[in-house]
Amino acid sequence: GIELLKTEIIDNVALVKMLAPEGQFSWGTRVFEHRLNPLLIQQVNAALDAAEQEGVQALVLAGEGRFFCNGMDLQYISANVSQSTRIQTDAEKLLSRILTLGVPTVAALNGHFTAAGAMLGLAFDKRVMPADSKGLFFVPGIDIGLVYSAGMTELMKAKMPTPLWNDVLCMAKRYQSGELLQHGVVDSTPNSSELISTAMDLATALKSKGKDAKTRETMNGIKKNLYKDAVAALGQEVQDMGFATGTFDATGRAKK
Repeated sequence: GIELLKTEIIDNVALVKMLAPEGQFSWGTRVFEHRLNPLLIQQVNAALDAAEQEGVQALVLAGEGRFFCNGMDLQYISANVSQSTRIQTDAEKLLSRILTLGVPTVAALNGHFTAAGAMLGLAFDKRVMPADSKGLFFVPGIDIGLVYSAGMTELMKAKMPTPLWNDVLCMAKRYQSGELLQHGVVDSTPNSSELISTAMDLATALKSKGKDAKTRETMNGIKKNLYKDAVAALGQEVQDMGFATGTFDATGRAKK
């Protein structure tokens, strides 16, 4: 099995990195896009299991390369349409798990976070994205014929100010880090050379909110109530978003 992640634990903070080797999976997706497929979902869950077993007090997820996460692995899903609802369900369960994790969580947004990858970034407590990044945040459902599920929609609503809802979800507007900082969607925009250290400093500053088993149980309960509409829908009675009839090309982009 290909190693997609590397985890290190530094002073009780887990730093999970999504690796960016050149090359493609057998079904054609470039590994460095960090798209949500069964392999990546399984390995992120395993990293979260390991972090929880170690009793970490905060967690950072970072990407390497120019993508944080480019969404669902549409090439995999197109080749395995019968699995599409299962993959969607597993992706939503992962989003819900991160959204309600019992420790403070930080996403180090090294590059593009789009579609389901936008939701992955939004599932964390805090977001750090470089000021000098070419990375974009957008959800292209309208352009590729996919209706975002109830759970994904509730997650996005919980993490974005109301004026953004229509522009992001209906109009597929694209945003860079500066605009996201203004809207409060990201918390900090350091230089890209300082991305990991800034994310780790932020996580370290919040460690007391995940300091022991009782605190982590409390945090999980607070997040479940805070995000109850998203939690109630994510991974539950998942509707097919339209993968079989989507208007995306082989690489998951809008058909020209």
